[in-house]
Amino acid sequence: MQKDSALYNFTQTLQGQVFYAAYMKNLSDEQRQDWTNNRNPVMNIKRGYAESPNWIFVQAIEFAPEPLTVERFRRRAVYSSPSLTLALLELLASEQYFDPIEGEYHLTKKGHAEAEKIRQFRIDTFNSFEPISPDISAQIEGYMKRIILASLEVDTISTWSLVHSRKRAPEKDAPALAKIVQYGSDFNAFRDDAHMAAFGEYDVEGHVWEAFSYIKNEQAITVADLYEKLAYRGFYTQDWQLALDTLVNRGWLEVRNGAYATTAKGLEVSQDIEAKTDSYFYAPWEVLSAAEYSDLTTKMQKLSDACQALTAS
Repeated sequence: MQKDSALYNFTQTLQGQVFYAAYMKNLSDEQRQDWTNNRNPVMNIKRGYAESPNWIFVQAIEFAPEPLTVERFRRRAVYSSPSLTLALLELLASEQYFDPIEGEYHLTKKGHAEAEKIRQFRIDTFNSFEPISPDISAQIEGYMKRIILASLEVDTISTWSLVHSRKRAPEKDAPALAKIVQYGSDFNAFRDDAHMAAFGEYDVEGHVWEAFSYIKNEQAITVADLYEKLAYRGFYTQDWQLALDTLVNRGWLEVRNGAYATTAKGLEVSQDIEAKTDSYFYAPWEVLSAAEYSDLTTKMQKLSDACQALTAS
């Protein structure tokens, strides 16, 4: 398996497969219903998105004991608008999860309880869950730990997101699969560090880069397309139009028959950013020998196949 975006995507798919299999097969119907039904309905708003109450709480756990601010949240969530971030924080404050003091959002007693519930759920879900041999799970966890520790030591880019992600790490005696799932989150955080470092060299804002990516990948060709597909970020038609104007002025995009398209210069920039992202992200993986790397990916595939088989029916 090559060290490219496909491998990174596999780490994220595996994380989801492991958690879903444990959730569906290791928890009783009663436990799942208790988790779903005994939560404040606001926690279900925009589930699965970075722009959601759930992700606000994830960030609160990572920043604790520091309070959250719009700026701290958006340092990593660079695609999210300041106004929507503020709205989510205000919504959770109105539910008494946060106490706003001069623009800083402090977890209340109720907020700390919810944060602890989320943290503990991500550990308890894996108790006694063994889709493959525990020895194999332990070996995967060991390899991933070495990569993450090496990632924390890099000095070529900021590891800000990864450092904060590690604050959610399970205790040493937690199940190996709980640690593997967290390492998946850590890979996501470090990939964000790598990608932000790469496109940051071009002094481009996050939502402007996302607009460019959507045009380049032909997921959108007009302002209306961007609004339809990315309104959940909290940026709207006028914001996307300004983003596209910026990209045209840079020579990365051009207008052809009323539609936006990538220029040769834009493609060159994109290729440079993607190559640098992979280079930054995979440099710490060199801590593994070629044989160890092959063993890791083989065992990751075994875990993926086992979890997929458990949830196939």
